[in-house]
Amino acid sequence: MQAIVICTVNNPGISILLESLAIYAPDLPVYISSTQAITHRSNAIWLPNMEKNFGDAYNAAVNYAFKDGYESIIMANDDVVITPTTLKLMKEDWDRLNRTDMKIGFVGARSDYVLPDQNIRFPLENDKIVGLRYDNENYVKNVEVIAPIFAAISKEAWDVAQFPSINWYSDNIICDDLTQAGYSHFVSRAYVHHAGSQTVGTDFKLCHEEPRAWIKANRPDKYKEYYG
Repeated sequence: MQAIVICTVNNPGISILLESLAIYAPDLPVYISSTQAITHRSNAIWLPNMEKNFGDAYNAAVNYAFKDGYESIIMANDDVVITPTTLKLMKEDWDRLNRTDMKIGFVGARSDYVLPDQNIRFPLENDKIVGLRYDNENYVKNVEVIAPIFAAISKEAWDVAQFPSINWYSDNIICDDLTQAGYSHFVSRAYVHHAGSQTVGTDFKLCHEEPRAWIKANRPDKYKEYYG
């Protein structure tokens, strides 16, 4: 996890993310893809974001970062905030997983506003509080889909599958494609706060319907799964 890649569309909340990175990870290279230049960090690399959806925007930005020679990067939404232990735990979990014989896809952080498998609001059955957290938060777990609000991925895995040209379901599709190629995805012990849906909005019915035509035309193998 040698650099962080952020895409944004004029969300003022990105300044909070960048401030947390400046405090807790001042030496981490940051790539910011945005419609307007952001100069909050002197060591940030700005990329113009001319794309119209989440998938294309992150594909362009991540591809640019990997061209600079990194073996792995962290993708981050513009509306998350890291904590003092986020990167430490993420790195420990990433390194431990990559010492196994498994092919590692996404390793994603936990949060308070994210898919249930990553969501600290969803304890496991018979889970208990240990040190002000649910016990399951102290362990890495294997999952089918990672919402990459703050997630690490290697160049090797990225070269196998990238995002489709949509907003919602782009993470489901890339994770499914990597799984079909033999990769496994994991939830880290790392945590980020997530303001939630600051880019695509909270009209979830609209978010669900918006990619319908694209998925039907381009990924009919997934259409029934998402739309019945």
